[in-house]
Amino acid sequence: MRLLNTKTFRVQEFLTEIPLYAILSHTWEDEEVTFQDIQNIANLADTRNVQQLTYEDIRAFLLSAQLPVKKGYTKVVQACVRARSYAFDWIWIDSCCINKESSAELSEAINSMYQYYENAVVCYVYLFDVSGKLHPKNSASDFKRSKWFTRGWTLQELLAPEVISFFDRDWTKIGTRWSLRDVISVVTTIPINVLEGRSIDEYSVAQKMSWAAHRQTTRPEDEAYCLMGIFGVSMSPIYGEGGDKAFMRLQQEIIRVSDDRSIFAWISESWEENRGLLARSPYEFRYSGQVRASKTGSTLGNSPSSYSFNNNGLHIHLSLEWWNSSSEIFLASLNCQTSDGSYVFVYLQRTTGGYYVRCSPGIAVLGSAPPLSMMCGSSLLESHQFLGRAEPELTMLGKKSCPFSLPHGTLFALDRHRPQSPLNSQLNLKNICGKTLI
Repeated sequence: MRLLNTKTFRVQEFLTEIPLYAILSHTWEDEEVTFQDIQNIANLADTRNVQQLTYEDIRAFLLSAQLPVKKGYTKVVQACVRARSYAFDWIWIDSCCINKESSAELSEAINSMYQYYENAVVCYVYLFDVSGKLHPKNSASDFKRSKWFTRGWTLQELLAPEVISFFDRDWTKIGTRWSLRDVISVVTTIPINVLEGRSIDEYSVAQKMSWAAHRQTTRPEDEAYCLMGIFGVSMSPIYGEGGDKAFMRLQQEIIRVSDDRSIFAWISESWEENRGLLARSPYEFRYSGQVRASKTGSTLGNSPSSYSFNNNGLHIHLSLEWWNSSSEIFLASLNCQTSDGSYVFVYLQRTTGGYYVRCSPGIAVLGSAPPLSMMCGSSLLESHQFLGRAEPELTMLGKKSCPFSLPHGTLFALDRHRPQSPLNSQLNLKNICGKTLI
């Protein structure tokens, strides 16, 4: 990684024996200082014969060289001043420590960024749109409305570092993640325990996705790329592939390292189209903040709880329960529960040829009963009657009702034909008619 010297403003690359460093978290504004810009002043300290540059030194040099004095230099200098005040010789700033003209370097930085923030001794969060005149916990404070809380990349910058200090537009310290954890939790929906240092590995895929549901990125693909570190996966960024495809690839990588079925506990905006099992964006997890990780081990009768990709697509076992036999609609258990103990189900519809679609993707079903494979001695009829009682045992996670007349769409391939009770069936997602079904 490259680090910026807080005194000379010279960038140096470290491959091993990386020194202690601070790190900056911020939202990009106009006239950010790039790697190429910082190279222009690489030898300024030597030519001025000084050990520590000031903003005035940099500004005078740029003017004399007829180079633009970007607004971002103030941010860089102030971040270095804060780091120097705590005896840090080095700081990492994304805008000027990554050569974005190199696609290979950009890819490495994107895949390593969570580690950069995790390994930093301290993270300085600069909020250009916040005034420290009012305490962040004051209802009139603009802290809660800062743009920083709406950006995709800043989620990992909030979660990864061990120590975080927040600064207002004038670089006045206004608090830490610890001291502001209650208000940050309200703004971000992230549990206070996480902000106090609890490992995010203890939370489900659905919960972590929900933290990103309302965040935005400038480039659509970054909605997926900015989450790689949070889920501990790596993949090559391909700008131009589109947000949906990038997010699909992210979920595939998560599935390769996790058997948590809460990754399927999402709700789409449109409930009339048939869908595959994977979501199209983090936004579809906006209602999934209370969905806990699925139980692992022998929890599906004689079938394994794990699932994986093979040359036919996604290989998975699901417990199916009849919901509407005339429309060939089933409730598929995800084998995970919400924080209040409700079991999460989604609708699958059987079509011709033994294939299945996820129908009514705009809702998920919360049931008070476990799936059939976990109910000893329960018959199919008993389960159907129990699940059919919409009140009070069933509630809808979402606000729209479920129609049973659905258009033809994406298909799932079922390894077996009509399943027998207890309807614990093995599903394979395959590519039908050239369409990607996951």
